[in-house]
Amino acid sequence: MMVVLLVFSVGCEPPSDPPPDPDPVLGEMTDSRDNQIYQTVTLGDQTWLAQDLNYETDNSRCYDDDPENCETYGRLYDWEASKAVCPDGWHLGSDEEWSILIKYLDPDADTQADSSIVEESIWAGGMLKATGNLRDETGLWNFPNVGATNSSKFSAVPAGVCYSDGSCDVMGRHAIYWTSTENDDNKVWFRVLDYGLESIYRAEEGQWSMERGTSLSVRCLKD
Repeated sequence: MMVVLLVFSVGCEPPSDPPPDPDPVLGEMTDSRDNQIYQTVTLGDQTWLAQDLNYETDNSRCYDDDPENCETYGRLYDWEASKAVCPDGWHLGSDEEWSILIKYLDPDADTQADSSIVEESIWAGGMLKATGNLRDETGLWNFPNVGATNSSKFSAVPAGVCYSDGSCDVMGRHAIYWTSTENDDNKVWFRVLDYGLESIYRAEEGQWSMERGTSLSVRCLKD
């Protein structure tokens, strides 16, 4: 189902000029639990990890159960695990906090829509995605990795998903991040980046087979 999003979206001309590049401030933090060192990026008033979390805990896994994938892409967590896995002083970003990030990158972003699937920004996905592609051996995303500039230094990578039945899918094609927020229907919000789109999408639990037992990527936000 994830590919359908690409089929309907590639080839559309953006209706406006891109926003100016942001002014990211880079840093690093050490997770005292396992001494892993992460790059960080400050964008506006927020400081995010600039890498997907890779802390081993219950209800987390590596894509295809291959430890090398954890080293490259970080671990994947079900929703309950994701809410508690960030180190002290950090937390799983909420739906509102993701919208603040997207609005900072693209002031024209639509972050108020209530529909179950919404293109929040036609530009911010490219600003968040790591550059390069697998075909050209320049990055981790599938070709063509549309619009990727990583001007935010957020460096999103396409870690894919693993389902509760043990299967994994869409590595190279999608980066999908849990938020900590349930909507009014008690469905969890998540964010989607795509190798064929410059956009970023906001969607709710149940879309594209994303359930709470599905393992997705986690980005931690500083308290």
